[in-house]
Amino acid sequence: MAEEMYRNVDAHGLEKLVSALFVHAGLTEHDAAFMGECLTYADRRGIHSHGVRWAPRYAASLAAGHLNAKAVAKVVLERGATAIVDGDRGVGHIAVKFAMDIAIRKAKEFGNATVGIRNNSHCGAVAYYAQQAADAGCIGFAATTGGTMIAPWGGLDRRVGLNPISWAAPTGKGFTYNLDMAPSIVAGSKIEMARDRGEPIATDWAYDAEGNPTTDPLAVLSHGGTLAPVGGYKGVGLGVAADILCSVLSGGRYGEGEEPNHGGGMIVQAIDIEHFQPLAEFTGRMDRLVDWFKSSRVKDGVDGVYLPGELEAGRNAVRSHSGIPLDIPTRSALHKAAETAGVAYDIEL
Repeated sequence: MAEEMYRNVDAHGLEKLVSALFVHAGLTEHDAAFMGECLTYADRRGIHSHGVRWAPRYAASLAAGHLNAKAVAKVVLERGATAIVDGDRGVGHIAVKFAMDIAIRKAKEFGNATVGIRNNSHCGAVAYYAQQAADAGCIGFAATTGGTMIAPWGGLDRRVGLNPISWAAPTGKGFTYNLDMAPSIVAGSKIEMARDRGEPIATDWAYDAEGNPTTDPLAVLSHGGTLAPVGGYKGVGLGVAADILCSVLSGGRYGEGEEPNHGGGMIVQAIDIEHFQPLAEFTGRMDRLVDWFKSSRVKDGVDGVYLPGELEAGRNAVRSHSGIPLDIPTRSALHKAAETAGVAYDIEL
């Protein structure tokens, strides 16, 4: 009997497993615990492209020395409501959280703050960091550079990064407005996931090396293909804007080979709501905005309209108790990594 593609795993057990993998890879227990929470957070919300599937890859990079297990993120430039953080070539999530903590603290003093990050690595779902700010009574923004996989509009070669952006703002409705989007129609990790599952991709997701629509993940990943930008030329422009904010401004790397010793670039911002109006007044106004949005008539067969972050919050609440569905490739990679690390793999329900 074929193994089920998806199987529910215990959320708490998964978090402990991922943390143990990072301890074995050389991170401190504190940083490893954060990585377990951060990666599992993405899967609880249904963002599997940026969740625990990355843990074995990060652990292998740490073991091979490609990432610095002893990294210490530090402020290298600070003026008023701004700062630049050096990630010390470590696991990217740690430095970006550190930077957002600084941005929130400065926003409470100055009203708003911007912190750039350089010499860093892949930092997962940027929604996590924007959510940090929203949880602290701020409007949050986070963005990062990603792999160069988008062609200029009308071009064929990879020149624009898969640079996701996220904005988050608190509401009184039991969820945070949290938009997390790439300038491509889908995240690059979703192409990898289709490849790993042996599945085709949708015809509007990507192009082959000659600019033709393709359903073959390998034509994209292994043979010079590109991802389709969201909104055509508008997505291309959005990706370039993120390069400017994340890397040109911070001194980080963008494109292929540019500033190779500086690592990836990110940016986080926080706007303290209390500098503009009482937080309760703001969330009340947000609630009226939500109500107005959701008062729209819906098309036949549609159960309702949803704001960014609403469905994710619902999944998080359910999966924290009932388990997280993980596919075969992710479970297999975690099982293999656990065996290598000598860690018990006992997460399946």
